[in-house]
Amino acid sequence: MSGGSYWIADFHCDTLFQIMRHGGELHKRPEGHLDVERLTAAGVDLQVFAIYAPVKSARGPLHEALLMAETFWQAVDRKLLQPVLWSEDLCADASGVRGLLSLEGADPLHGDVELLRLFFRLGVRVMGLTWNGSNALADGVDVAEGGRGLTELGRCIVKEMNRLGMLVDVSHLSERSFWDVISVCEGPVIASHSNARAICSHRRNLSDAQLRAVAASGGVVGLNFYPPFLASAGEAGLADILRHAEHMLSVMGRGHVGLGSDFDGVNRLPEGITGVESLPILAGAMEKAFGVEVTEEIMGGSFVNLLVSVLPKKPSDQ
Repeated sequence: MSGGSYWIADFHCDTLFQIMRHGGELHKRPEGHLDVERLTAAGVDLQVFAIYAPVKSARGPLHEALLMAETFWQAVDRKLLQPVLWSEDLCADASGVRGLLSLEGADPLHGDVELLRLFFRLGVRVMGLTWNGSNALADGVDVAEGGRGLTELGRCIVKEMNRLGMLVDVSHLSERSFWDVISVCEGPVIASHSNARAICSHRRNLSDAQLRAVAASGGVVGLNFYPPFLASAGEAGLADILRHAEHMLSVMGRGHVGLGSDFDGVNRLPEGITGVESLPILAGAMEKAFGVEVTEEIMGGSFVNLLVSVLPKKPSDQ
């Protein structure tokens, strides 16, 4: 592991979106919160790269999602990233940073389960059904209390994700959609980049009941670094990340808390965090607060163990 004695794994960044919109190289970007050079220097073992292509995308969500996937695979072709497709990819020795694709919102599917299978073939192993608004599958957090919840198509998509070995991400779902997913999903669910509503009352954060439900499913919640999700005043520091982690540990128990930074998806970060280069500083603060074993789980072990158990085995013909 490049991170030293334990895994460092971040389950959410929007770097592919930033590159598609503003240009640049995944290998080295002077702007933004991360690139492969900085991931390597920070000792990150696994980075999940979100594909975010909303319905109002200039070239259409499917077109833009495919362009972001191509950016990822170009980095793989150049040996900058080791792709994670199968559970064995996390067990074998690897030099450099591993990368995994997620889909943030199902708009690129255009309601077609065949396109879900296509994105699986392209390497997507995690999908959130919505962003903040509604689509053909479910309601996002911007929908007023009530709403439709998970649609019949959404139920079909969740079941197909279970069959394929894809993780369902509930971070942006409305409360009704969240509970519908919990009732339908046959495996663990994750919230890739959400915090504790009891600590910061924001609609994007999860209630204690929701945190318990994710833990009961066998899933993990990734700590989001966006200051308005960390502190009601909108300004935050390392201590606020630790407060959310402590609360989530008390509610969910060990093995269910991870990192979901939202690097390159937010316009500011907590004091003490400048980008991926700050993850070792966060790890040191966590070790002082929680000890090495718990820090090992939060910094990467929780999410990696989940992926090993959920991702499909590599086909014998590959």
